[in-house]
Amino acid sequence: MKTQPKDLESKAIALALSEHWNIECSSLCYAPLGFGSHHWVADTIDGQKWFVTVDGLQAHYSGDSADASFNTLTSAFQMAVLLRDVANLPFVIAPLVDASGRAIVRLSDHFAIAVFPYLDVESSEFGEFRNQSDRLEAMVRIGEVHNATSDISVTSLRRNTLAIPNRAGLLVALGSIDTAWSAGPYSEPARQLLRQHASTLLKRLDDFDDLAKSVMGSRSGWVISHGEPHAGNVIRTRTGELVVVDWDTVAYAPRERDLWMMVNESNSDWSIYRDVTGIESLSTPAMAAYRIYWDLSEIAIYVSWCLKPHERTDEMEIAWTRLQEYVAFNPSH
Repeated sequence: MKTQPKDLESKAIALALSEHWNIECSSLCYAPLGFGSHHWVADTIDGQKWFVTVDGLQAHYSGDSADASFNTLTSAFQMAVLLRDVANLPFVIAPLVDASGRAIVRLSDHFAIAVFPYLDVESSEFGEFRNQSDRLEAMVRIGEVHNATSDISVTSLRRNTLAIPNRAGLLVALGSIDTAWSAGPYSEPARQLLRQHASTLLKRLDDFDDLAKSVMGSRSGWVISHGEPHAGNVIRTRTGELVVVDWDTVAYAPRERDLWMMVNESNSDWSIYRDVTGIESLSTPAMAAYRIYWDLSEIAIYVSWCLKPHERTDEMEIAWTRLQEYVAFNPSH
């Protein structure tokens, strides 16, 4: 996130780093990166650097409550540790476990903290890979993650269900588009946008439900999936290694949950993934379902933000811009 949370002091983070990871900070600087989690760079008295991630639990996509969100994040980060340490995938940038072997620690009722190696990486953004070489190498990395499913127990890993987060709130919002919204500066523009596209959105939800039922009808061939292997999460270090970060969305799911981001009309060659995994075909319905799921999930999340009390921040400006794009179902997304 671009903006540091007002209800979390840096000294609480420094204390957690000392108590749980034995990391003594000489400085702790907020890093305005990404869109979802909060990040700090911790410099230590012995000259090391660590990348600290804090997730807000109340607003997290992964659960209906703070406890559910924390449990899901715990499952995801522990799986990343297993991928790195048991499946021997060094490109998986997993958390540093604490003194009790935990990959993530509850910081308060509202926040959870995890610590990652600090990486010197090339700049990257959400979206398409900058070149074909990076896309193909990323598919190799994701194929290796999928292959690891046979080596690691997935018993405790979250099962992806294609359930759209905040869907109930979106339906409530669509039912109130004839009354002014006043929670913040983006509330009324969001209402007008939804009012203009309400019938299309409702039909898209119905069509998605039919598609999702067919995809969820079988769990044959499901894998450990990253969930968001776009160019902002499959990144290259300054030394040239391609690594995979941001493992909070890990789930047991059809492989198409990852591949729809890498295979589309303009980049249809997935033969390198077939060579890595031995998979001969991809499910067209699953590819379509996850592509639509992404759009609808983004819409539901951003609408929920617009309905809550808010100010004109960098995050809300990004949310409003993306909401307009996704409501219009821009094919580039």
